[in-house]
Amino acid sequence: MKRAPSREVVELARSDLKGRPRSRKRAVVTIRDGEFAAALSRNEFVLRYQPIVDLRSGDCRRVEALLRWRHPRFGLLEPGEFLPVASDFIERIGVWVVRAAADQWTEWRARGPAIGIGINVSRPELANVDAFLEAIAPLGSGAVTFELGPETFGTADARPAVTRLAAAGARISLDGVGAEDAPGRALASQLDEIKISRTLVRRAAEDPRALADMRALVELARDYRLTSIAVGIEDRAARDLALSLGCELAQGYFVSRPLVPDRLGPWRRWAAGLALTGSLTVTTFAGIGKAAASGGGQQTPTLVKGVLPTACSLDLPNVTARTGIELACVRTDAADIYVEESVTPAIREAIAKAVDRDVATLERDFGRAFASRPAVYAFATRNTFAFGLQEIFGVRGPDAGLLAVANGGITLPRQGAIVLNLQNVPSDKDFAIVRHELTHALVHETIGLNAVLPAWFDEGLATLVERDGGATSGARSSAVALSVLTAGKTTLGDLEQQTLWAQRNAAIDGQAYSVAAEAVRLLEERVSHDGLLRILEAMGGGSTFAAAYADEAGESIGDFERSFPSRLAADQSEARIVQTPRADGVLWTLAGFTPESVVTVTIDGAGYHLEYEIRTDKYGMHQGSFGGTAPKGEYTIRASRAGTAASATIQT
Repeated sequence: MKRAPSREVVELARSDLKGRPRSRKRAVVTIRDGEFAAALSRNEFVLRYQPIVDLRSGDCRRVEALLRWRHPRFGLLEPGEFLPVASDFIERIGVWVVRAAADQWTEWRARGPAIGIGINVSRPELANVDAFLEAIAPLGSGAVTFELGPETFGTADARPAVTRLAAAGARISLDGVGAEDAPGRALASQLDEIKISRTLVRRAAEDPRALADMRALVELARDYRLTSIAVGIEDRAARDLALSLGCELAQGYFVSRPLVPDRLGPWRRWAAGLALTGSLTVTTFAGIGKAAASGGGQQTPTLVKGVLPTACSLDLPNVTARTGIELACVRTDAADIYVEESVTPAIREAIAKAVDRDVATLERDFGRAFASRPAVYAFATRNTFAFGLQEIFGVRGPDAGLLAVANGGITLPRQGAIVLNLQNVPSDKDFAIVRHELTHALVHETIGLNAVLPAWFDEGLATLVERDGGATSGARSSAVALSVLTAGKTTLGDLEQQTLWAQRNAAIDGQAYSVAAEAVRLLEERVSHDGLLRILEAMGGGSTFAAAYADEAGESIGDFERSFPSRLAADQSEARIVQTPRADGVLWTLAGFTPESVVTVTIDGAGYHLEYEIRTDKYGMHQGSFGGTAPKGEYTIRASRAGTAASATIQT
């Protein structure tokens, strides 16, 4: 929503005909008393959605909601024709726009991956920030971008509302930016992007001074790690100019006119902006990657730039020139690996071995080969990982920063790329995170890029594969998950949306991965491994996850989600001892005992007896090792307390 230059009135959205001659002459519009209130009550206001696209790939990164009024006497009115006399209703209309846009996003999301929506807001409308927050609360981080003009963003009294919107997961855009509106570093830190004004974009084609101003704004955005959008791209010359200056996104008639919602359904392809790429496609992340081994947070759903080449064909000198990061290419039998030059040869070799090992294992276990060679990018530090995500893959700055703090890797299915953050990866050189991310990549090749999996299934399956059947880690995962569920900290329903995964995971201290892994383990036990693969194949054929599961399991996925806590409790009800062989003996783990209770442990073998007491932890578990000093042979380990006992045979 934008203030009209000549009076104290706010435009809720730009007219799509601004700057262009009208195709017909409209009669003078006279709004009668009471018509605005009637329009709100009769739902006469409607929204149109104009695509904002990546200048390089043509992918639709989001849409901007544009207000229209279906007036009973004048037909379809644009904002400039009625908002100048709507000052008493600006705040109410603003709330209607935000709620309508949120409802539209929810409708799109129900049919597939949703694209983001941008909404103009003005200083008076920020008084309704509570209503805005209520409307966007269910949508998740990054779903809505609030666009504020410089005259709004620059006022101190607007800052608290903007801060609250950003904290709730909204993106913040500075709209209508000219040379005189360039933000300083302090203000830029509160932004995600700048939208260069259509006036400056139009003048830049002919005026050298305007061209210099536009170039300076693009460079400033890059320096501040902000996305730059050229508004008013009305012809090929404007598009080419914006692209040559390094501007990332574009909006205007050359891209697409504002469209009715049905034209933008992310469950179907839609033709717009043919002059850009021949077709415009909805782009969204799926299969967001796993956090570091500790199970940290991960990214809300983010939009990316376009498909990168593989087979070591990436233009490495160009990447270095753009980012300052030097990458070296290692081509293995299975994949192309781009490793930061500062990474040691030993670690490069370990990554290459892990990739080849895990590609072979996954292709065997899933019964299918990768359709294209994975490209794995390995960055040495959190800083280069974050900068690489922004500059190479187009991840917005705040998301890249969040990923860099907690994540060991992320999968970009549409790019065919896996990006590793080696500073967050354990130093054991097993690189199990590669197995996790490759699982995401193969799963999303199987189901197709537009298919949608519940986040708990997507992450749970990758976590199970990463665990690679380890009994000890599996027992702890089960105990942790049962504890979280019993305490009522989360449900599978809470962990369903990719856009909310990071938030939900952080709220339960990174334990969402354990809950998700246990859910997939029980689901796989119900339908079998082959049944699980059939579910994925059915999705690749066009089925939804819910329908494919129901066909395979004979129950609804809702029934499974609701009964999951009780099923896990029944599965984990018996005390047990699990073990994992090691070079120096056996790592054994007690599970299923009363939390923080005293348990007697005895170990017997030929001419050997040991008895002692231990105290279980808050999950009813205890871990120990045996065999480092005892003679080689077979031993029986027993654990017991009043009414509970378990035993196992171990071989050293």
